[in-house]
Amino acid sequence: MPIPFILAGAALLAGGYGVKKGIDAKKDFNRAEELNSEAKETYDAACNSLETVRENAQDAMNKLGQLKFDIYELRLIPFVEAFSKIKNVDFQDKGLQDEMNLSGVTRDDMLMIQKAALDMQQVVGGGVTALGAGGLAGLAAYGGVGLLGTASTGTAIASLGGVAATNATLAWLGGGALSAGGFGMAGGAAVLGGIVAGPVLAVGGMMLASKAEEAKHSAYANRDNARAAAEQMKTAEVTTQGIYRRFDEIHASLTQLNKYFQPLLTGLRRIVSNNTDYATYSREDRKGVMMAAALAKTLKNVLEAPLLSKDGMLTTASREVLLESREKLLEIGSA
Repeated sequence: MPIPFILAGAALLAGGYGVKKGIDAKKDFNRAEELNSEAKETYDAACNSLETVRENAQDAMNKLGQLKFDIYELRLIPFVEAFSKIKNVDFQDKGLQDEMNLSGVTRDDMLMIQKAALDMQQVVGGGVTALGAGGLAGLAAYGGVGLLGTASTGTAIASLGGVAATNATLAWLGGGALSAGGFGMAGGAAVLGGIVAGPVLAVGGMMLASKAEEAKHSAYANRDNARAAAEQMKTAEVTTQGIYRRFDEIHASLTQLNKYFQPLLTGLRRIVSNNTDYATYSREDRKGVMMAAALAKTLKNVLEAPLLSKDGMLTTASREVLLESREKLLEIGSA
C-alpha cells in the first residue's frame, strides 16, 4: 500500500526540515554569541581607555589642589601678614612702576589679596588632611574664596569636605571606577558636562531569547548599542583629556610663579623686620615691595580662577588667567 511510504516520506521531509532548522538555530546562536562578544570587547575597550584618561585627570587634579594649598599656606598668607605691617605705602608711584616694567597694584588689589588670605586662613589652619579628597578637588577646580560660604565678618564657615559632590564631573574624576565605589565609566560619560548620555548596557550578560533568530537580532542591537556607547565615551574621553591639560597647565604656571615669588617674599620679610615705614625705604626696597605685591596679585588671580563651570565644562576664566600668568612671568623676567 502506498500510504505507509507516503507517511515515511513525510516523516523524512519533516525530519530534514527539523535538522535544517536546528542547524539554522545553531548558526543563529553562534552568530549571537559572536556579536555579543564583539559588543563586550568594544564596550570594555572604550571603558578602559576612558578610565586611563580619568586617572590622569584625577592625578593632575590632586597635585594642583595640593600646590594651591601650599601656596596659600606658605606664600600668600605670609605675604599678607608681612605687607600689612607696612605704613604709608604709595600705590601711585607711576615712575617706580615704569622702572620695574610691571603693571601696578592698587589699594583695592591689596584689599582683595588680604581678603583671599583671610578666607583661606581657617582652612589652611586645619591642615590638608582635614580637607579630604572632596576639598582638595574643590580647591583645584575652584580656588579658595569662590567655594567658601562666609559670614558677614568674612570668616569661612563652610566645610570643604563635600565640595566635589556639588559638581558631578568632579565627583566622577575623584570618585574612581565603579569597582572602587565611584560612578564608573557609564557614570563618567553621563556627567561630563551633560554632553553625552551615559550608556546603560549589560553587555555580555543579556539573556538570549528562546528563539535563535530573536537572539541574533537582539545581539545585533546589543552590538550597535555598544558601538554607540563607545562613541559617547570617546567624546567623554576628549573632554576629560581637556580637563587634564588645563589642570596641568595651571599647575605649571603656579609652579613658575611660586619659584619667582619665594625670594621676593623672603626679601619683603627682611625689609619689614628692619623698617615698616614705606616712606623711608630706599628705591630698591620700594621696588622689591611692589614686585612682591604685583606677583601676589597674579598668584591670587590664578589660585581663585574657576577651572570648571557648574555643568562641568572648562571655563574661559581659567584660560584668561593662564595668559595673565604667562605675561607676568615675562614682565618679571625682564624686570
